Amino acid sequence: MTNYMEELIQDIKNEDLPEIYSELAECIGKENALKLGLAFAGVYLYIPKLDKLIIPLRNSKIIKEYNGYNIKQLAIKYGLTEYWIRNILKRNPVT
Repeated sequence: MTNYMEELIQDIKNEDLPEIYSELAECIGKENALKLGLAFAGVYLYIPKLDKLIIPLRNSKIIKEYNGYNIKQLAIKYGLTEYWIRNILKRNPVT
């Protein structure tokens, strides 16, 4: 980004931001929201849910933490039902 653009960005007030930029600014800050705008303006940008990343990691942690007796504790810790913990363990047998 050029110094000229950085200067302009500094002069933009939060209340002057369009709704989408305002929402982004709340999450990542005004400067970063505007940088995204400069980089992806006019492009349809789909951001998938983090579930694709988080669920396998969570399941892996559940499998590693399972000791044969702690299904209830794992369910509480990960905000799942005991039934769902059993399903995770069944699909990924502990070796």
